[in-house]
This record gives sequence, structure tokens and C-alpha cells, in this order.
Amino acid sequence: MIGLSDIKTGIDILEKLVGWGRSLRGKRKQAPESVTGRFFRLFQAHGVHRNQIPRFFGHGLTLKDVQSEAELLPKLDETALQAACDLFAVRREWLDGAEEKAYDGHDFYKRPEQVEGFLQALIEASPDSDLDGILLASEAHEGQALIILRETIGAIGEKPIYRYHLLNNWIFSYWKARAYLAACVAIAWRKRVCIRGVFTDHELVEELALETCLVGSVCEDFDAYVGRRWYPEDMALKPDVFLKGVDPELNNFGISAAVGLWLQLDEQGFMNPGLSMYDRREVREQFSAAIGIRTQLR
Repeated sequence: MIGLSDIKTGIDILEKLVGWGRSLRGKRKQAPESVTGRFFRLFQAHGVHRNQIPRFFGHGLTLKDVQSEAELLPKLDETALQAACDLFAVRREWLDGAEEKAYDGHDFYKRPEQVEGFLQALIEASPDSDLDGILLASEAHEGQALIILRETIGAIGEKPIYRYHLLNNWIFSYWKARAYLAACVAIAWRKRVCIRGVFTDHELVEELALETCLVGSVCEDFDAYVGRRWYPEDMALKPDVFLKGVDPELNNFGISAAVGLWLQLDEQGFMNPGLSMYDRREVREQFSAAIGIRTQLR
């Protein structure tokens, strides 16, 4: 004999099957994004309306060409497609729709000696452009940090248009990553590339670090990032800022290891942000004393 509970169970199963069926039909109906669709989205994400593409991008495009994907498609030859990727520093595989990874991030973890050359190349390639950046950090345990460099590549009216470069692979609480991140920020400041800082939503940092979403589509204005503002250059200047949240589960090991690596990188010249108001010898003495101070506090 079938009871009431059996009927309810059967209804639940039926509802799940119906839901799965609708989900599958929805996936079948969702067509993959076309190259022309991504082309439009690329410019839109960087603040360029489709009607502004011809005068900003050129390459023989006219206002008529950008009124629909069908009219644009014949004009997107290899030269135009690659030029769009170069303009916004995105991967051709992303624009082709073959991959979801939009950027080739730059990894300077354990490679601080490469930072200055990278920044110098950007500066020399566009000597009239402004170059600055923001360090987004998550205070969650094992949360990531991400530097986004912003390079001015033109303007539409009074609105600047930017190209973005992602510097990633920093686990913010990990002592070794913290030291190399501090060196990266210090080198940028020494090259007169101002890096601001925001402690922000963990999910936002993780999403951007995946390099699958266009940075401009998340936020065009660095000042609009929501979170607690801070001064990342202080990691190269103030022990308390440098050590805040470092490997809390490792007790004193993370602290002593972080300071030891900081001192090593400072000896190699990587921790000097070029700010004349700070005496480098005094800064180094403060970091040398930080291990003993932290040990007493624990």
C-alpha cells in the first residue's frame, strides 16, 4: 500500500527531474558567444560605446559597420582582431571564444629582479601615458592579493580609456608571498608608479585573480572599489603593516621567516620605494627589531 510519505517523495523526485530538464534545455538554447559579440563586449568593458569604436579604434571601421554583429563580421580580419587584443592586452584565444581566460597575468613571485624591467618596458612603450595601480587584498585566511596596473591608452572626450595588466600569484597571508609582494610594490613606487591599496571582498579578489573577467567590466574607476583603504608601500617601511595577518597559524615561525626574507630582499635593493622622507637605515633597524618585539608580545 502506498502511503502519504511515498507520494510526497515521488512528487519531490518528479519536481527535481522537471527542474533538471528545464536546466538542460536552457543550456542547449544558450548559444556560445560570437567573436563579434566579444569584440563589442571588449570595447564596452573598457568604456568605449559601440558607436565610438570607429573613431577610437580605426582600422577602417565605419559607424554602419558597428550597428550589428552581421555587419561587423566581414570587417574583422586578422589584423583588426589582433590589434584589438593588443590595444587592451587581452588574449587572442579569449577574443576568438576558444578560452575563457582573458589575460596573461604576470607572475613576479620569487622574481623581484624582473619587476623593474617589466615596468620600464611599459613606460618606454607609452612614454606619454599615465601608469598607476591598485593592490586588492583579501583578509580571509589564504586569501589572494592582486595588483592591477592601469595604463592610459587614449580618451573619448574627457573620459580616459585604460589598458590593464594583472600581477598575481600572491597568497596574502603567506610569509614568503608577503615579502615578494612588498618588494614588487616598493619597486613600482621607485619607478614612480603609484600603487594604492584596498582590503576588499574575498570573492571579488578571487574572481579577478582567475583572469576570466574583464577588469573594466568590474570597475573602471579605482576609487570605486569598496573596502578599507591602506598604503601598500608601508609593507616596505613599517614592520607592523608588513607583518599584519602573516601566517597566524604558524606562531612565530611565519613572523621570523617573513622578516628574515624582508631583510634579505632589502640587502639586494628590492625594498627601497625611493621615498626620501624615510631613512633606510632606521627602517632596517625597525625590521631587525621586529622579531624580538613580536616574540615578547606572544
